[in-house]
Amino acid sequence: MVGPPGTGKTLLAKAIATEAGVPFLSISGSEFVEVFVGVGASRMRQLFKQARQLAYAQGACIVFIDELDVIGRGRHFNAFGGGEETNSTQNQLLVEMDGLGEKAQNVVVVGATNAAEGVLDKALLRPGRFDRKIYIDLPNLNERVELFRYYLKKVKHDKFMDIGRLGRRCVGKSPADIMNITKEGALIATRNKRDVVVYKDITEALERIDLGIAHPLSMSEKERENTAYHEAGHLLVLYTLHPTDDVFKASIIHRGGALGVVYHSPREEQHTSNRDRMLADIKVSLGGFMGEKVKFGVTTNGVSSDFAHAMGLAHTMVWRLGMGRNGFVGDYSVIPESQLSDSIKEKLNQETYEILGGCAKDVEELLRAEWTIVDRFAQELLKRNELEYDDIHAIFKEYGKARDQAPIETVTPDTPPPSFNSPGA
Repeated sequence: MVGPPGTGKTLLAKAIATEAGVPFLSISGSEFVEVFVGVGASRMRQLFKQARQLAYAQGACIVFIDELDVIGRGRHFNAFGGGEETNSTQNQLLVEMDGLGEKAQNVVVVGATNAAEGVLDKALLRPGRFDRKIYIDLPNLNERVELFRYYLKKVKHDKFMDIGRLGRRCVGKSPADIMNITKEGALIATRNKRDVVVYKDITEALERIDLGIAHPLSMSEKERENTAYHEAGHLLVLYTLHPTDDVFKASIIHRGGALGVVYHSPREEQHTSNRDRMLADIKVSLGGFMGEKVKFGVTTNGVSSDFAHAMGLAHTMVWRLGMGRNGFVGDYSVIPESQLSDSIKEKLNQETYEILGGCAKDVEELLRAEWTIVDRFAQELLKRNELEYDDIHAIFKEYGKARDQAPIETVTPDTPPPSFNSPGA
């Protein structure tokens, strides 16, 4: 089983054993790793000996090896003996799984890993060993909604909570993340002396986990104003120009080392990025810089991380993805720089600068044209410190700039989520 952390691979393995009604032996790859050579191999022999005894007595047995990549990585051999313990453990696993025994026993071996393709040794993946891969992906919208329903049943919560909105806010979250968010929300409700978990508790838990705990810093009014216009610039560009992402919160309260933040995520699952989306990401990164520049004429070192993100994206677009306008197709990053001519590197870099310059120009034009809205958001942040999605949407609506359709749809607790496979969905 291959998939990101927290998607339930271990629980699925237990479910398989429960459904089958056979003995289940579970062990982690790290339990085989020892300083002394041979200890891991000995434990592997003991594990499979026990599995065969159980299979003989009860008809079958399932062996589950979690974090398989710890002992299953491609083997390396050198004269100094490096990695020999792991090699011997893996060799013993290969022997145990080769199927050559005195008699056939129904021992099924299931492994789980978060490692990328190509990490496991090829001998482990040949037919008769780990020859079938089951990909455990992150949950989609319907599944996230159902996960929130399940975990909220374990705590007292507001029965009218907008669970559909929570599902849309948690794009890319694993089941373990959603469980953790729900527990953190219950703790927040308890700290606030409420016996019922409400929507605000869950969203605060989400922000605390993703962004860090909010704790106000002692800042001068000048710094607060600078931060407010910086975040207002990000906010306007994100809401106005981004084709896939939406802003859920803007804040000028210190979190996780950042003086302010515009919290955003995709409105739906996105597995690839095209040129328009990447350009929008660059423009959003430059929004804070331009907000400071237009308002004050000078900028601060708060733009450094934004610049790093924007320049990294522009470089990737031109050097690796062939998204430039000058016809350079291919991934030039795989070619050693010593083998690239200076003229090629100069042209690629020039196109990177053109993308950044063009995005900066578009952002500046947008902010100047909509400066009334930027100023309004900055003043609201200075007054209230934080703005939620509904506050942000209402202000854009007040200026006639709201989206045609609110991107967050409501799924009430009494209505099952729509199926993506149903006709017309």
